[in-house]
Amino acid sequence: MLLVFLKGFFTGATYAFLFRLIKASLEDYFPILIIGLLLTSCSPESIEELIPPCPSGDCQASFELNYPQDENGYYHVGLSWDGQHYPRFSIDVYAEATDEYHWYNNTPVVQANFYTDTTWQFQNDVLPIVQSERIYLSNTKSKKELYGKRIVGPFPPEMKGDTIEIRPYVFWDAGINYVEKEFSIKFIVE
Repeated sequence: MLLVFLKGFFTGATYAFLFRLIKASLEDYFPILIIGLLLTSCSPESIEELIPPCPSGDCQASFELNYPQDENGYYHVGLSWDGQHYPRFSIDVYAEATDEYHWYNNTPVVQANFYTDTTWQFQNDVLPIVQSERIYLSNTKSKKELYGKRIVGPFPPEMKGDTIEIRPYVFWDAGINYVEKEFSIKFIVE
């Protein structure tokens, strides 16, 4: 905002100097001076503000778990408890790519973070069942869709039968027009 003001101020000062230089009466050119100041003081919309973050106009993401989902939207995650290690499973993340205008080095930047309140204790550490560190989604064969995977777990046997919610946040980097959306994945450990 300060830069816009300074630009208008210096433009007006330049006009005033030029009028004095040509010995014109400031009163004769006052309307031109005002119009010049107004035109140079206004800043047009940035092109970045005009291009939507995603081509669809509404950035979308979806999540896939390789387990059945009931009519209430809960996944029933059947885990094998017979292995040498506690079981885990993965969540596949698909997201719409940002518009090419917003890409960095010819690459869209979309990331996902996963959060949960469900933890378990291992020795002296309290561990969430999903890591919250971000994952960057990668191009698929289609430049319009991106993909990533988050491993969930491990699950100790005492979690069998628990209902758990994971809250993914997907962030589409489009400069000042970035989009962040929260989602919810609920499942029952079986």
